[in-house]
Amino acid sequence: MKPIAILASLFALAVYSIPSAKAADSLYEAGLKAYKAGDYARASDSFELALKTNQKDPTLWYYDALCFHQLKNWPKAASRYKTIANYFPQTAAGKAAIDALKKLDPSFVPPSGSATTAVAGAAGASGPAASSTSGSVGLTGRSETDSAAAKINAKSISDAELDKEMATLPDSAYFYFKKGPSGHMEVDLMVNGHPVKALFDTGASAFFYADQLKEAGLDLNRAKTGPAASGWAGVKVDTTVIPATITLGTLTRKLDIRMQETTSGMSKNLIGQDIVRGYQYEIDDKGGRVDLKKATALKASDINPLYDIPLIKLGPKDAIKFSVNNNFATAIIDTGAASTIFSNAAAAQLRIEPTGETVRMVGVGGALTMQKAYVNIRIGGMLRENFPVLIGGSGLCALGQDLMDGWRYKVDREHNLLRFYH
Repeated sequence: MKPIAILASLFALAVYSIPSAKAADSLYEAGLKAYKAGDYARASDSFELALKTNQKDPTLWYYDALCFHQLKNWPKAASRYKTIANYFPQTAAGKAAIDALKKLDPSFVPPSGSATTAVAGAAGASGPAASSTSGSVGLTGRSETDSAAAKINAKSISDAELDKEMATLPDSAYFYFKKGPSGHMEVDLMVNGHPVKALFDTGASAFFYADQLKEAGLDLNRAKTGPAASGWAGVKVDTTVIPATITLGTLTRKLDIRMQETTSGMSKNLIGQDIVRGYQYEIDDKGGRVDLKKATALKASDINPLYDIPLIKLGPKDAIKFSVNNNFATAIIDTGAASTIFSNAAAAQLRIEPTGETVRMVGVGGALTMQKAYVNIRIGGMLRENFPVLIGGSGLCALGQDLMDGWRYKVDREHNLLRFYH
């Protein structure tokens, strides 16, 4: 591949040396020819077509951004620049895109480190600000305060204690789930030797209803007062905490579980981050199976920026940065949410317009009415156009089961990646 000189932007005369595209060569050459002739609209058409078959080359993204820049289509130019900046930050094109964005959008926050080796930071100016104390979304709009979860699961905060526990656990494990009527992941557990049904919910920790556990035969006399839990409705509910031995599939581990006294709301027990902590987990949505594995070696050449998305840690939860209507946002990966949810604040910041349709949601702490909207969501190489989402509540944004439907994906915590398989 021979270097080519690229004019960085309308703002400066800086010249960058960037390798030419590996694939879609004819479209690339046609686009380059039109660009040099000043026919930026035709050039963009060629680059857009080339990107449909090859999204791995930052040069294609960069020339496409330059075309929109020259055409004074600032939103599309900024969108392309942000794609390069977030997924190819260490390339010459990525650095040029970051320079252009600093001038187009002074509030833009460049990603820290390489997108393939480091965890990305919080959402940029065009995405919602995320707070680790604002709560994380669980099933149908629940949220659990991270500060409360941290108190319950104090052992998970200590790397040394987690390493000690992991040394006693198997290198790999698995469990099966079946999809409920709303797409939730229903699993069968053993809690202190008693069969209990629950939902696998990576947006929650371990939240159970005491009356259901008693009905299953558990002795809850050792339960102690725990921190309150709250949901999107903003109503706090009292909880108690008890140590328990939980078996899910082929994995057994000891956890502190939080309980609400009586069943209300969705009436579904939840098992999530507590059971998978320390493991990478791979979800086969079609096959109905979750595989858990300890850290494994991964070569840099195995990482694909289109299908390997950098993880962001929001408290104990896994989150990613993604594009909503060409703006970057941050959301947690929530297997317990049937729908993809945006908080009111995030929706306002992302200029998501509700349709007027409403949906009644019930969860921990009560019920609330959410509004429906349709957006374009891009996560790496996955694009969902005119995709239905819900707006409401005060928790973080959550990527639900509807968005992940039909995909096989892994949360690779060793390398801080959400990895899609296609």
